[in-house]
Order: sequence, then C-alpha cells, then structure tokens
Amino acid sequence: MKTGHLFFILLLLTGSCRLTAQEVSPELQAKWDKESSEPQTPLLRYVPSSLPDRITLVPLSAGAKEIAVTWRTDTTVKSGTVEIIPGNSITFPKDRRERIESTFSVVRYKDYPMHYHKAVLRNLIPGNIYKYRVGNSPQWSAWHTYKHEHFTDTISLLYFGDTQNGIYNHAAKIYKQAIRKFDRAKLAVYIGDLINHANNDYEWTEWHTATDDVNTSMPVIATPGNHEYLKDLNGRKVQLSAYWTSTFPFSYTWDASPFYLDFGFVRFIVLNSNEKLDEQGRWLDSVLNETTQDWTVLVWHHPVFSGARNRINKGLQENWLPVIEKYRDKIGLVLQGHDHTYARGGLPERNKSRTHPSHPVFTVTVTGNKFYDLETQPWMDVAVPNVSSYQYIEITKDKIVYKAYSETDHLLDEFEIRK
Repeated sequence: MKTGHLFFILLLLTGSCRLTAQEVSPELQAKWDKESSEPQTPLLRYVPSSLPDRITLVPLSAGAKEIAVTWRTDTTVKSGTVEIIPGNSITFPKDRRERIESTFSVVRYKDYPMHYHKAVLRNLIPGNIYKYRVGNSPQWSAWHTYKHEHFTDTISLLYFGDTQNGIYNHAAKIYKQAIRKFDRAKLAVYIGDLINHANNDYEWTEWHTATDDVNTSMPVIATPGNHEYLKDLNGRKVQLSAYWTSTFPFSYTWDASPFYLDFGFVRFIVLNSNEKLDEQGRWLDSVLNETTQDWTVLVWHHPVFSGARNRINKGLQENWLPVIEKYRDKIGLVLQGHDHTYARGGLPERNKSRTHPSHPVFTVTVTGNKFYDLETQPWMDVAVPNVSSYQYIEITKDKIVYKAYSETDHLLDEFEIRK
C-alpha cells in the first residue's frame, strides 16, 4: 500500500470524509505533501514520541460537566490514562488519584503515524481546583492545574482570532499575555484558521506549543476555518482535517459540526461557516427559538459583514443573517474571524453608540501576523487595520463587558452591552 493512500485512509477513521482512498490521485497527494513540508531547521520537536504532548481540554456538555482531555503520542503507546486529584497541593498522594482510561484514533503524517488519545472527565465538583496529568508509566506529562467553575455569576472568556501565520514566533506571546493578564478567564474561544495548512504536522506543533498554557487550564471552544480543510486540485474543500477532529471531539449534532453548549445563563452556539449554510441556518433558527438563556453568543469563522476588501460572504447573509435579525434580542455577540483585521459593529439600523451599542454586536479579529486591507463599511463602529489582538469578555445576567488588546497589550477597543 502506498504511503499516500494509507495517510488518507487513516484520516477517514477520524475525519469528516468526502473522498475515498481511490479518489486521491497522485497529483492530489503531491499537493498535500507539498503543503505538509516542515522548515529545514525546525525550532520545535514535532515528531511524536511516547511522551504526551498537545494536551487540550474540550467541554462536551452543559457547564463542562463532561470534559474531554485529548493528547498525542507515538504509536508505541497503546493505552493512555488521565490521573486527576482534587486540591492545589504540590504533593500527589497515589491513594487520592482517580484514573480515567482513554481511547485513541490514528492519524498519519507523511511516513509516521501517531495516536490521538481521548479521556472524558466526569463528576467534577464546581469550585474545586484539580491537578491532572496524562500518559502512562513511565512517560507522563507534567501536572497541570484546572479549576472547575460554577458558571453561575460571571462567565469570562478569552476570544482569539485566526493565527494561521506567525504562529510560534508571533502569536505565542499574545496567548501568553492573555492568560497572564486574565488568569481568571473560565473559557477560551478559537475562531478557526489555527494553522495555514490542514495536514501540516509542524504547524499543528507550533499552534499547540503556543497555546499550551491556555488549553491545559480551561475548556476550549473552537470552530473550524477554511484552512482546517483539505482541498482538492481546484481549491474545493473536501474534508475537515483529522488533526481538528482528533483535538476537538465536540458532541457534534451532524457532519457539518454545529453544536451548542450552555454555561449557566449563557448559550454558546457554534456553527461551521464552511459548508451546508442553508441546513445550518434552519438548525440555528430551531435552536434560537427554544433558547431561554439570558444571553446567546454565536461563534463561527467567516464574518456576516466583512471587515476586508472584496470578501463579502453572500451565503451567510442569505442563510444566517435573517435568523440573526429574527432573534436579535436574544443574541449578545457574534464572534468571527477570517478577514485578518479588527472590526466590530452591529446591524445597520440599530443604535450606533460606540461605547454602549445595541446587541447583537458583530466582531472580527486576528491573532496572527497576516493582515488584509481594511475597508470601512456602514456596519462598523470601530475598525483598526494591521493589528494582532486578543479579547477578554465578561458576561453577567445584565451586561456584557468586552475588551480587545493589541499584541503590545494596548487597550484597542472596549464596550458594554446592557439588557
């Protein structure tokens, strides 16, 4: 069996497929191989080993009552375990450790396969601090700290835009600034295009290394961008990367991958803006119709209203915008990326107060160092070109407080939304 075919068959085990192995032509495989090239002098170790890496916390149910822990090893590791212990002690008595066994899926990069492990944490007590590590004797990760939040009074989150370029040499410092400044954040939201090439293992190494402090300390919500897709020779998206589905095993509703998670009085609705927009629009309508939470936050990659020149997304405006307008009073924020600029604003006919806008507020942001030309448009209240940023958001029952910070930690934008 050829390596290229084995690579794709293993993707079939973990990804959302559109092609069979027989449909992967030599030309298409050559394209994917070229996109998978790593630097001649890599800065980071990227080949998997028996030592766990790429550890990520992923919420699977309301209030993060179930949390998946995912990580990567080489294929010599046939089983994996999470050891978890309550408390913030620097000692870890064995008789207090709970052990949760993992399952694994196989992903292949060029000439080597790897195992992606998943274990599910349950019955965590809100308000408790836990220490945990992953692996198996003798190869364990470091101990990490996780506080299982109540999600009752204030829902706080960090929101990051596209990374894609300058992942380790630029965006890494932004992720670290964010978690240092706002270590009280309870969730992280990634808006897609984490990497530039969907099946480039080195780029995924850069991203996981850059975000490690965030991903190991709080539950992560993520939506795929167009760069998380494998593409055919015509640039058509054919499959969501196995790196994505193995890292983020959300409880997807169906294969286009929309889902929602309730954290106390806030409902996060996450859609995939890459495909099946009409079907997802109908699904969004049904979910918003029955939503009773005080606030709803919508999350997807492509913006409804563009922030850059010549990047209008007609499919979203035709299929999702009418739903947003219908349920506008239920929606606080629409978090987006893709346009590699910073912008925020609202529906054209709504109140345009700069500091206390009417909801919903639409935002577009980028965390990496690739930028597009900004084009000022009527929907915008604030627009800033050529800036990398991260956002900190606090939500209470009566208001949303939003702050955006530049890569130099300068306050770029802030506003409040009130009920």
